[in-house]
Amino acid sequence: MSTKGETTTGTGASRSTLPLKLSQLQNFCKRDPVGYKEDYDAQSRRLVSLVGILLLSPNADPSPSLVELIQFMAAVSSSSYKGEESDRVATLLMDLLVGSSNGATSDITQKPPNVGSVPLLQTTLPIAALQLHRNIRKACVSALILMRNKGAVPPLRLLQLFFQLMAVVPDKNLRESLYHHVVNDIRNINKNGKRDEKLNRTIQSFFHRIVTASANEATPGGEDSPTDYAAKRAVQMTCDLYRRNIWNDERSVHILATASSSPNASVMSRALRFFLNIEEAMSLDKKSSEEAEWAGSQSIDLHLHSKKTKAKKRVISKQLKKREKAQHEREGYAVAQRVDKGVEASQKLFPAIELLNDPQGLCETILKRIKSSGSNTYKFEVKMLMLNFVTRVVGNHELILMPLYTLLQRYMGGHQRDVTGILAYSVQSCHAYVPPEELYGILKTIAHNFITERCSGEQMAVGINAVRAICARVPSVLSKDEDEDVDGKETSTAWDVEAFVRDMAGYAKHKDRSVSIAGRGWVNFIREVYPSLLQGKDRGLVGAGLHRANEKPLRYGEVRAASGVEGADLLAAYEASKNAARNDEGEGDSEGEDGEDGWVEVDSGEEDEIKMDADCEEEAPDLVLLGEDKALSTKPEANNETEGEQLDLSKLSKGDRAKLQQQVSSTRIFTAAEFAKMQRLVERQQQAKRDPRLAAKLKRAKAKGEEFADISDSDSDVDPDDEDIHIKGAVNATDIMADAKRKRMSKAEKLEKIIEGRQKWESNERAGGSTNTEKKRKKNFSMSKFSFSTRSKIGEKTTTKLGRKQKSRAKDGHAAKKRRRKF
Repeated sequence: MSTKGETTTGTGASRSTLPLKLSQLQNFCKRDPVGYKEDYDAQSRRLVSLVGILLLSPNADPSPSLVELIQFMAAVSSSSYKGEESDRVATLLMDLLVGSSNGATSDITQKPPNVGSVPLLQTTLPIAALQLHRNIRKACVSALILMRNKGAVPPLRLLQLFFQLMAVVPDKNLRESLYHHVVNDIRNINKNGKRDEKLNRTIQSFFHRIVTASANEATPGGEDSPTDYAAKRAVQMTCDLYRRNIWNDERSVHILATASSSPNASVMSRALRFFLNIEEAMSLDKKSSEEAEWAGSQSIDLHLHSKKTKAKKRVISKQLKKREKAQHEREGYAVAQRVDKGVEASQKLFPAIELLNDPQGLCETILKRIKSSGSNTYKFEVKMLMLNFVTRVVGNHELILMPLYTLLQRYMGGHQRDVTGILAYSVQSCHAYVPPEELYGILKTIAHNFITERCSGEQMAVGINAVRAICARVPSVLSKDEDEDVDGKETSTAWDVEAFVRDMAGYAKHKDRSVSIAGRGWVNFIREVYPSLLQGKDRGLVGAGLHRANEKPLRYGEVRAASGVEGADLLAAYEASKNAARNDEGEGDSEGEDGEDGWVEVDSGEEDEIKMDADCEEEAPDLVLLGEDKALSTKPEANNETEGEQLDLSKLSKGDRAKLQQQVSSTRIFTAAEFAKMQRLVERQQQAKRDPRLAAKLKRAKAKGEEFADISDSDSDVDPDDEDIHIKGAVNATDIMADAKRKRMSKAEKLEKIIEGRQKWESNERAGGSTNTEKKRKKNFSMSKFSFSTRSKIGEKTTTKLGRKQKSRAKDGHAAKKRRRKF
């Protein structure tokens, strides 16, 4: 632990000849690397000899000075002697970890692998490496991490070694430290926008090779091998890096897609949970980071009870500027969301499932494994996870996977475990391209097992809600076959849709409240989609109007071809009406500013300019005005005639309206706010077709010239109160559960509800103080005994008294005399 140096150095500097500790020698080597090179070489030779002795007998207790010497060599070689010396020390430590004696017997350093070459994973270690003392292994790993942080060791050299140690060495603390180092190292490589794409591709190829090797070696239900442990870590690292927006590309998704098809249950489960929950996790992380940043900017220490200094004043001023900047950023983000920021203003997230390369092949592989696996191969939770993933991918990518629907029917028993989740997965797997014949079996199974009188009210409500959700996703299930036989009779090859719909509509009057709510939801859905299937008494006002309009869903394979962007004609009419209103306001203002005779004084210079413009008018070319509110026309007369007039779509025929829609769609580029406005206009038009009251209201507003008065330019498609996370294609089990089931409130929830009711009662219709009735009740009798009300009560009959009380009770009510609660 000590060394003795020469009296002089090579540079002529004097130094002490006293024995030095390693900490002192480390300081001297950093200050004068050349002068203390001999002392460093002596310690290097000492480390080589101790490592050689340790490799001969790894079971023996190591020397107490070896750990300190390893840390000294790693710190000095990576700072003062970076290059050949640092490579030599790193090779020595790596050979010690893997149980090799190459570094202890030779001074030749191994050539580090190139960045483009993918390292290989070795899942075996000699006995000497497994028997190495825990403290020595921990010291070597920490020394290598120190050298890597200082840039003395390339990342690929350590990546292969650390994965080998994580796969083989049974040390939990060591695995965690290695895992965090690899994640932080990749994070630092891609920090501050400095991305090394070549190195990222190499590391991702290494991870993919590990996952592929695990998928090829593993057997369903077998024990975990070292390759499986390495694959678990590779998958977890990829998930963490994707969650931190470091590796959010197709290559990372491809690694996790390969892991999701692995026979190993733990590797597959981690990958499947990533695809199902990553959007929600990323959204929560973003929200928590924004809240933490906002809370940090709001907390300012003003040093009210401490001494005021210039340094403290500077800190306070910086904190105040930071808080003001955070406030402006927050307000600017809200304004940008309200006005227009394109796709970024939407709260809907882009799922990682959309980046899958071969979703059809992946779903077929996982579905085949579910069907072929026995009851003991995978746990029930793992099978439900696989079904959730397959149905989500089928719904998002609109795949045709016929065996999936017959498999789902096997799990739809009345007493099946987690049957609500199975019904939610069945809804997830439905889309417009699924043949109706494949869904008839699912609907019949749900009706037989859930929508019967032998089931409980909650089961019946869940079944009705599931049937309604499936029919909403695939409306072609409700379409009847309109082909007729030669005899003139309708052919019904599948089932009687009308009888099924009317049978389900009968549950709207069920005695159970949850069943009746689900039944009314079903009736309202059929009223809007296909009201002809209902009886006349169940159609209602909306359904009767749609029935007269012959509203019905499209049959399977039938598509309504669009001639342009839906709602473009409505947007043109909306902008024309707004322009007409602005022009009317402008004309009214200009008329008020003019004189009595309407003359305007013009100077002589302006008259010359006007004459010059008139002379050059014939030579000027024709200009086309590209206004956002005017239709494109090459004739100025047409523009002058239509300027200031509203566009009445009711006077246009269906063909003319389609031409207008196509013309507007092909001659302008819509923004995100305009798309949202068109969507609201189309929804209002569809609602007016269903609701005669709304249609009459719009007709009256149109007669007054206020057809679009209820739609403002500042409206946004983002609901500020909607803070839920919307994931495309995801269906939760709570979406189809019974609505009327009330859970028992806890004590804290009851107390919160009571306090909320008290505050609402105290702030009802009055800002403060007591009412006249309360003042009259608390008034002293000696002050009111000679009042008119008291004297009129004296000597009155009993019947008169009762009549007066009834009149006062009917006039004021019981609530007017109630005592107001205080707390």
